[in-house]
Amino acid sequence: MVTIIATILMPTTQTTLFRGIEVELDRCSEHTRRNIEIALKRGTNTPNPLADLEALEERTTAEAVGQLAATMLAHNASSDEVEDALCELRTYMDEHFLQRKLVRLYER
Repeated sequence: MVTIIATILMPTTQTTLFRGIEVELDRCSEHTRRNIEIALKRGTNTPNPLADLEALEERTTAEAVGQLAATMLAHNASSDEVEDALCELRTYMDEHFLQRKLVRLYER
């Protein structure tokens, strides 16, 4: 019996933290990469390429939280059940909007 061990070396890509997201700048278009680099150098005084998505995220999440909590309380759910449901909703919404932001940044 022969055992073969293979090691696959994947090239490392450099990531940059931009607005809480690990972004692989090499995957971004030149325009997006330049905007991110400018924003990182100049700070909050530059246009944010994710501003509309972040605003949509806040608005959508606030509406969903209010609706879920109201519905659950109307059905006499316990405080623990409401809290658990809200935590699950927040996790779901965070992942959903993270994916949308990555699509925007990578323009796919």
